[in-house]
Amino acid sequence: MINNYLKIAWRHLLKNKVYSFINISGLAIGLTVSMLILLFVLHEVSFDKFHVNGDRIYKIKTKVKFGEQEINIERVTAKLAPQIKETNAEVLDFIRIGQLGEVVFKNSQNPNLKFKETDFLFVDNSFFTFFSFKLKEGNASSVFQNPFSLVISEKVAKKYFGNDNPIGKTLICDAKHTFMVTGVVENTPSNSSMSFDFLSSLETFPKLGADQKGSWEKGGSFQTFLWLNSEKAVSKVEKNIAESGKKTGAFDVSATYSLEQFSSQHLAGGFSQNTNARYASIFGGIALLILFLALFNYMSLTTARATTRAKEVGIRKVIGGDRKGLIYQFYVESVLICSLAFGSALILIKLLLNAFYDLSGVEIDASFVTSSTFLMAIGGLFLLCTFTAGSYPALLLSRFAPIETLKGRYTSGQGGASLRKGITVFQFTVSSLLIIAVVVTQKQLNYLKNKDLGFNQAQILAVPVDASMAKNFLNLKNDMRQMTGVKSLTSSVTPLYKGVNAWFTQSLKSKKEVTLLGMTTDENFFKTIDLQWITPPINYDNLDKKLFLNEMAVKQLELTGNPVGQFVDLGDSKREVGGVLKDFHFTGLREAIRPLGIGAYPENSTAWADAVGASTIYIRFEPKAVLAEKISTVKSLYEKYPNEKPFEYYFLDEAYNETFKAEMRLSKMLSVFSTFAIFIAC
Repeated sequence: MINNYLKIAWRHLLKNKVYSFINISGLAIGLTVSMLILLFVLHEVSFDKFHVNGDRIYKIKTKVKFGEQEINIERVTAKLAPQIKETNAEVLDFIRIGQLGEVVFKNSQNPNLKFKETDFLFVDNSFFTFFSFKLKEGNASSVFQNPFSLVISEKVAKKYFGNDNPIGKTLICDAKHTFMVTGVVENTPSNSSMSFDFLSSLETFPKLGADQKGSWEKGGSFQTFLWLNSEKAVSKVEKNIAESGKKTGAFDVSATYSLEQFSSQHLAGGFSQNTNARYASIFGGIALLILFLALFNYMSLTTARATTRAKEVGIRKVIGGDRKGLIYQFYVESVLICSLAFGSALILIKLLLNAFYDLSGVEIDASFVTSSTFLMAIGGLFLLCTFTAGSYPALLLSRFAPIETLKGRYTSGQGGASLRKGITVFQFTVSSLLIIAVVVTQKQLNYLKNKDLGFNQAQILAVPVDASMAKNFLNLKNDMRQMTGVKSLTSSVTPLYKGVNAWFTQSLKSKKEVTLLGMTTDENFFKTIDLQWITPPINYDNLDKKLFLNEMAVKQLELTGNPVGQFVDLGDSKREVGGVLKDFHFTGLREAIRPLGIGAYPENSTAWADAVGASTIYIRFEPKAVLAEKISTVKSLYEKYPNEKPFEYYFLDEAYNETFKAEMRLSKMLSVFSTFAIFIAC
């Protein structure tokens, strides 16, 4: 019987080629887009779920009240976790994680093989029993047994050692510390919120230098995770954190402490705005809209052709066919069409997957694409499509009365017209909403791109340097300044759009707490970046004792009259206000302009050169200069001096664009998906 139904369905498809092509292609496109979005959403939802005990692992988070402001911190003192475990039987184990910023590793046997690295973590010895990351080589219980032992990822092993066995070989970090490779770990899964390429023992951390030793003894520099015996213990342990912390001698008892479930933190967003959670919900909704547009198209076209099937239905009923058999027949047709559409969609997905990764900014492991989670979701989607697409046509067409249809009295208005009108209204509504969404996001992007930031970021090349350049830092700057086409040059410890420091102080009158964000630059910064003065400096004498404020800082610090010459208390020292700058957007447009203080050093100060660690040189070129041609010259000047950091650069306007990269990606995805949706509706 099923074979007979399939034969009839196949013959019907071949007989009506245009109709069949429209139905199958419309469904295939809708399914392709829906499954790609489904892959994205399921991947986001699956973050950190692969850890065996992920639902019982919690991260300690801190909120500190400073005046009317609340500061969120995800790091605590290294001494806290042992105290918590000692006083709470519910805590089975803990992991502390320390992290260096940007470092440079090089192969000790091949010093020219060196790379800048950022994912370097220092962890407790039980890291691989606490989390479910998989060691490919090495023993989980002994890889961190000795200081300066190192576990590297598969891709790092390939990058530094090729096809050689890396175990027992050494890598040099920042030209100072030699680490021995004791293990190789699988590359972190794409659905892991914790990313690393290098792991070393936590006891190594304080041995790296005075700063790291200070962080170990007094600072709150460590992410801390607790493994609880049950979720019910969360409340009790949370209440005990402050009490345990008092015993460390490095604890803020006025802060509020909480535990966040590790396996839920990705979509929960933690303390920061989580664009992934927003994307998952927005695009999940778009996927449903596109899927239903495709399914409604199928239903609408099928019911619109009801008159051509009416006599077929009448004859089948006259010769003994019952309604149940007709329903089966139309469901089989639906299964056939959906199967062909699914097959076509899977081929399209294979072809479009890399383009989708580029569009979404997420690269998903191949293992997740073939995982049972995604395959089961596709299976469920297939069943949903088959049932939804076939239900109304099967119920409508099988309802025809044989006598009326054979006499030709059936009209297209019998049941299908109302549905088709409703579908048309739905399609126009969805299309209109998507077009509006695209227009709004494009206007928002145009606003972000064209907004006056308060300074001129065009024609500025940024070159990061590290401490290995300190002895030749001034020479490098002077060489760069001599290049043709250079209008001005400056340097900054705190690069624009890549983070700022902060001082905590009080306003002069009301004693209100003020968080004053800080930057450290040389004296040419104001001219090179083209900042505007409200109250310009009288002179640049004693620069190391001056502070240059923006308008917002003057307002919140309640400086009246002419602020220049007045003093600001920065805790251990007082700084004289050297000038007042017009407000400018130094962190992008995601947040309002905040109080800012800029500390400046003389351009040729040797103290500045000696103190430099990670710094950025900004070169402003003349408007007519061709930047692409200048980069090779800058690189040759950089490589003229001994250094550990490989040459890199970026343009300042690119750094600004990175601050709203999420909005750009959202706009692109909306545009592409909306185009598909409107095409299907048409």
